[in-house]
Amino acid sequence: MRKALAAILWINLCCSAEVHLDQKTDRVVVTIDQKAFGSLYFGVDANKPFFYPLTTPEGIRVTRGFPIDPVEGDPVDHRHQKGLWMGTERLSGMDLWENDATYNRPRMGKIVFRDVSRLVSGKDRGELVFRADWVSPASQLLVTEDRTMIFYSGIPHGHIVDVDVTLTARKPVVFEDHQDAVIGIRLNPAFDEKKGGMAMNAEGFRGEAGIRGRASRYVDWKATIDKNPVGVAILDHPANLSSPARWHIRDFGFFTANPFARQAFDPNAVSAAKSLQPGEKLRLRYRVIVYSGRFDVEASWREFAADAAAKAQAESR
Repeated sequence: MRKALAAILWINLCCSAEVHLDQKTDRVVVTIDQKAFGSLYFGVDANKPFFYPLTTPEGIRVTRGFPIDPVEGDPVDHRHQKGLWMGTERLSGMDLWENDATYNRPRMGKIVFRDVSRLVSGKDRGELVFRADWVSPASQLLVTEDRTMIFYSGIPHGHIVDVDVTLTARKPVVFEDHQDAVIGIRLNPAFDEKKGGMAMNAEGFRGEAGIRGRASRYVDWKATIDKNPVGVAILDHPANLSSPARWHIRDFGFFTANPFARQAFDPNAVSAAKSLQPGEKLRLRYRVIVYSGRFDVEASWREFAADAAAKAQAESR
C-alpha cells in the first residue's frame, strides 16, 4: 500500500513539473509547475519589454509592485524600474533605460517589441524567443535585439531563468561607459538594507558599500517577506564581454550586471565602452534565480558556466 501511494505521489510530482507559456495581446504569461511565475510585457506603452513579477515557487513576489500593480508601502521612485528588464542609459548619447512612457526627455529612445519567433512549452523547460528594435528618439533603428529566455521546471524551492541576448548594430553605435546597463531588477521593498535585506557577491562583499562598482561573477540578494526567507540572484556568464561584470547596486533594492562600466565607478580606469559597426554582434548571457529558503547559487553558477569552460578546453587542444 505504501509503495502504491509513493508511486502515485511520484507520478503526480512528475506530471506537475512543466513550463507553460501563453501569448496574449500585450504579454507572454509564464507558468511553472502549475503556478504563476510572471509575464513578459511588451505593450505599445511599455517603451521596453520587461518581465514582471518574479515569483518564488511558493507564490511570494520578490519584485516591487509599483507602477504595474502597486501595493501599500511601495516606493514610487524610478517608475522605469519595472521587474526585470534590459537596456542602457547611454547608447551613443541616447537613453534606452530611463525611458518610461510617462517621461518627457529629449534623448529618450525606445526598445520596441517586434515579434515572438519561438514559443515552446515543455515538461523540463520552456523557451521564449523574441525580437525587439532599439530605436532613437527620431525612430531610427540602432540595434536589433534577439533574446531567448529559458524557464526551467522541477527545481526545489527555486525558479531559474536563463537570458541569452544578441545585439546586432544597424548603425554605428557606442555602448558608453555608464552605470545603468544592461540587465536590472527592482526588488520588493523588503530587500531594502534598512529593512534587513542584504546583497552579497561571489567574493563575500556585502551591501551597496561593498558591491557597487566591484567585479563579480554574481550577486545574491536575500530578504524576509512575511517571515519567509527569500532571495534573488543575477549570474554573469564567463563568456560575456568584460566578464566578470561590474555591478551597479542601490541599497533600496535595485541592482544591475553591467559589461560596459569601468570609468563610471573609477574615473582613473580604462573605459569599458563598446563600439559596434553595422552588422557587428554582441552576445550576452545571464541567469536569474528566484528562491525561497536556501539555494546553492555558487553551484548554479558553475553549472551555468560549464559550457564556456568546455568550449575553452576544446579550443586549447
